Amino acid sequence: MNAQQSLIEMGITPEVAQRALQQTNGNLEAAVNYIFSGEVSDDQPLNQPQSAPMPGFAPGSLSGVMTNQIDDDEDDDSSSSERELSPPLPSRDSPGFSGMSEGVEIEIQSPKKSLVTDPTVVIPLPHSLFENYFALFSLSMCQYLPHLMAKPELGDLMYNPKWAQGSSDPSTSFIQQLQRLCSVVNASFSDRCYVSAKLFAAVLDAPLKRKLAEAEHLHEVLPSFIRSLIHALEECGCYAEDQIRSLFVSSALSSEGKSLLSVLQFMPEEYESSLYAMFNALLYPELEEGEESGNSLLDLAPVLTIVFDEMDADTEVTSNRGVDVPLEFYPQLYTKSVKDAIVRPLQQQRKAAQERSRQVLAEMNGLKSYQGKDTLKFINSTLDYLQRDNQSKEIIDKLESLKNSIADHKTQRKNEYKELSQKLHGEWNLSHPTYLINEAMERGLIDEPYLLAMVVLSPGHYLQRSRSGQWKMIRTDSNMIRISDCAPSQVQATIRQHTTFPSKTPLMLLYVKSSHVPVDTIVSKSLESNEGITNFLRIDQEELNKE
Repeated sequence: MNAQQSLIEMGITPEVAQRALQQTNGNLEAAVNYIFSGEVSDDQPLNQPQSAPMPGFAPGSLSGVMTNQIDDDEDDDSSSSERELSPPLPSRDSPGFSGMSEGVEIEIQSPKKSLVTDPTVVIPLPHSLFENYFALFSLSMCQYLPHLMAKPELGDLMYNPKWAQGSSDPSTSFIQQLQRLCSVVNASFSDRCYVSAKLFAAVLDAPLKRKLAEAEHLHEVLPSFIRSLIHALEECGCYAEDQIRSLFVSSALSSEGKSLLSVLQFMPEEYESSLYAMFNALLYPELEEGEESGNSLLDLAPVLTIVFDEMDADTEVTSNRGVDVPLEFYPQLYTKSVKDAIVRPLQQQRKAAQERSRQVLAEMNGLKSYQGKDTLKFINSTLDYLQRDNQSKEIIDKLESLKNSIADHKTQRKNEYKELSQKLHGEWNLSHPTYLINEAMERGLIDEPYLLAMVVLSPGHYLQRSRSGQWKMIRTDSNMIRISDCAPSQVQATIRQHTTFPSKTPLMLLYVKSSHVPVDTIVSKSLESNEGITNFLRIDQEELNKE
């Protein structure tokens, strides 16, 4: 919902709302001031971005995401490196590839990194859209859960000099590929520049391959891949009961009962001003009617996967300002306990404030005019007439008193309206719920944030956060890879840019709960204690040193 619609909700006509926003460059608070005073407030800087109001709680359901159930069983880069790949990648016309900006090119004829500090990159396969997302999901898990991936002792990982290109023995398992990738992703001295998405495409099981052939959207098949990952790890028999499953599988409550899900999915038509606003429409709609039950999240997994569907032939393309995706997200706001304790009372406050705003506006309109005539103009013209003859002093005094009384009442109503508006779009704003988060944390209902770990815009364009918090933007095109440092603000700006219009490829967000991000010492110890991983890494580095 935009600022104009917010004003309309308060009872202001569309024409007046549009004119006020034009005069104030879209500044909502300044527009309210302009409507009632005719002046642009000096203390409101123009062009200041406003927190978008929470959209109306239009009916919504979890039906879309519940199809993803788990069965009970651009920018200024501070630094960058570019390199040519050998063998070359698919052409720049291949689906899902992003255009490259011009930069200094470093041509190399080997799979070694230009800088050893660069991350190991996953390069996509042509015509394998979903498999590419599987590989990037696996890359992020190898980065954020390597201590768990390294727990199974598989012995010999069967080194093949062409393993990074996806070449493997038919007996190679899913876990072996994960441990191979873990070894180079987490080793500070590994020179391995890239691995192919074929690494995981080659080990998909038959049921998943059948589902791939039938699926039209990523959200239809990604839960099956996650289930395969869970089963592959659980089969190793070295984890506590449900330890792995609980990492990826959340539970949710809907009118149909409790369900399990590993992926939350949104259609392009469900884009809103922020990720919180999108969750609001999905999980808060019943609050408008005051129902005591409805859509809620129950047990939240530490790994949260969100997919924005790609556009299709039926997608209604609409322009907007893009989606504001937080780097620290609090999905706990959508659990039943938080909704009952904080959100429901807050929504009642919002509803009462909106109703009072409409009443105040009606009172102001009543003070402004009577029977179609401007009240103050009528009083002023009468005073001018009486004061010219210096007669009827008693009437003049009464009119002056009435004029001042009306002005005082208008000022009081205007200030009340502005205060209500500021609360609705500030501390009571559920689309940018800073106040709500702080309140929930003070009450002990929310403990810690979920950190944005990876953003996949397309198979050839993704943003990756290191465990220490450094962001990199990775772009692949033709036979080139470009790795660029990326400020957190650039991450959010890039996402907004790519959600202004529905994308031709799915957008995948991966969040990891902050307490589940391992420190480097734990990662190093877990990898070093796995003989198969250490041997594989040593042989791989020796092979790279031959280049």
